[in-house]
Amino acid sequence: MTAFDMKDYQVEGPDWLASERFDVTARFPEELPKDREKYQAAFTAMMQKMLAERFKLTVHRDQKTFSAYGMIVGKGGPKFKEVPAGGPSGSNSGNTHYQGTAVTMARLAEFLSREMDLPVIDMTGLKGSYDVTLDWVPEPAQSSKDNEPVAITGLGLREALQDQLGLKLENRKAPMGVLIVDHAEKAPTEN
Repeated sequence: MTAFDMKDYQVEGPDWLASERFDVTARFPEELPKDREKYQAAFTAMMQKMLAERFKLTVHRDQKTFSAYGMIVGKGGPKFKEVPAGGPSGSNSGNTHYQGTAVTMARLAEFLSREMDLPVIDMTGLKGSYDVTLDWVPEPAQSSKDNEPVAITGLGLREALQDQLGLKLENRKAPMGVLIVDHAEKAPTEN
């Protein structure tokens, strides 16, 4: 998944891919690019080469339709402001908090995909960078020691997204890229 920048639901292959684990030792060149995007490109290229050499991995890409959430702008419009391009960007999140500085809607959708039960696709049409803050309560509500529901005040993630950011999640079907493993050796060559 890391080598090809795919999520687990986007990789298809033999059943053992999901259960087998391997310890692999590999060395990277001494100088890797400092730029984040160039570093990521170099890292994934090296991982792909190592998997091809050690596991005799061969793959091909295809498209498949998945159930997903489409992230759209709600009726009242977005409740956040665009920030100038070129400034520092980043995000940090806790269990029920997300803070994004100069993030794109695609990056917010990527974060939401990790929190939701389905992938989230940016369908907002918003092309800039934005500062966003999102707070929510966990779902479902946890039970107390007596197995009585605990009253939790606050909004769940979907509701908080709409209330705090003016964004909405709708059920959709969407084509996404998949990686099909054509061949992989279960016993890799030695380190």
